[in-house]
Amino acid sequence: MPRRRRADSESDQESTPARRRRRDSTPGSGSDGPSAPTSTDAMVKKMVRLALASEYSRMVIRRPDISAKVLGEQGTGEFKLVFEQAQRELRSKFGMEMTELPAREKATVAQRRAAQKTEKPSSTKSWIVTSTLPPAYRAPSILAPTKTPSLFAESAYTGIYTFIIALITLNGGSLAEQKLDRYLARTNAEISTPLERTDKLLQRLCKEGYLVKTREMDGGEEIIEYILGPRGKVEVGTGAVAGMVRTVYGKEVPPNSGMSEFERSEIADFEGRLARSLGIQPREVEEPSSQPISNGHVNEEAPVSAANVSPPSARRRPAPARPASEDEESEQSEGGSEQSGDEESDGYAEESD
Repeated sequence: MPRRRRADSESDQESTPARRRRRDSTPGSGSDGPSAPTSTDAMVKKMVRLALASEYSRMVIRRPDISAKVLGEQGTGEFKLVFEQAQRELRSKFGMEMTELPAREKATVAQRRAAQKTEKPSSTKSWIVTSTLPPAYRAPSILAPTKTPSLFAESAYTGIYTFIIALITLNGGSLAEQKLDRYLARTNAEISTPLERTDKLLQRLCKEGYLVKTREMDGGEEIIEYILGPRGKVEVGTGAVAGMVRTVYGKEVPPNSGMSEFERSEIADFEGRLARSLGIQPREVEEPSSQPISNGHVNEEAPVSAANVSPPSARRRPAPARPASEDEESEQSEGGSEQSGDEESDGYAEESD
C-alpha cells in the first residue's frame, strides 16, 4: 500500500509539468500572440451598431440610450473615448458621422418666457447620422435612396418632406396650417399622398423630428403653425432648399456653360432674391464667356463653331431682349400686329413674376 501511494504521487508530479507546458503552448496565451479585444473595443462596436440601427429607423441617438445599451455600469466614465473612436470608425469605413442636433426653437410666447428664466443648455445630448461624402459623390446615381421598404416609397418620402421644409424655410421659418394646406392643394396632396393620408404623413414628420407643430391661443382663436424640427434643419438645411429651388426654376447653371451677359445678369438677380429669402450669402455667378456667340446663344454640348450652333427649332437659351422701336410699341399697344422674336424674353418676365 505505501508503494502504490508513492508511485501515484510520482506520476502526478511528472504529469503536472506536461500539463503546464500544454497550457502555455495554447495559441493566444503567450505575449507574442494576438491580444484579446478589450472592453473599450467592444463598446465602440456597440456604439457603431447603435448609430446605424437608429438612423435606419430615423430615431435620435440619445445619451441615456448610449449609457444603457453601450457603456453599461462599468463604462460610465469612458463616454468621450468611446464616442471619439466610434466617430473615427463611422467616418473611415461608412462615410458617416454622428452630428449633434440643435435645440428646438421656442415658438410660443409661453416657451420664450420659460426659456428666459432657465439657462440655455450647452448641449442637447442627441445625435443623428449624416454623410461625410464629398458633394461629387452624393449624386442620385451614386447615393441612391434605400430599398427598404421600397425604392419608390423612400424616394417619395424624401421628396415630400424636402418640399414641405422648403416651403417653411422660404416663408421665414414658420408656416400656418391653413397656408400649408393651400400649398399642398396646388400639388393635389391636401388629402392624401402616394404614401399615406396627408394628416398621418404630417404626424410622422413631427414624430421623426423634421417638423414641429405648435399651438397657441390668440384672442380666443387657436393658431396652428409648423416650424422646422431639429432633424429637418440638419438633414435638409438651407443648402438643399436652395438646390431644390434652382432645379424647379431651371436656374442650375453647370460650370463653363458659356453664358451671355444677359443670362449672367438674370441668374445673378435670381441668386440675389433666393439669398434674401433664405438669409444666406448669394452664390457667385461666373463671368460671361469670351467665346463667339451667335444670336445670343451657344450650343452647350459641343465646342462653339459655326457648325455647332443649334438651329432655330432646337431648344436653346433665349436671346437678349432688344429695345423696341416706336412703330413696334404703337403696334403692340393697338394689338394689330404679331409679336416679334422677343417672345422668349417675355417668358422670363412671367417666370420672375
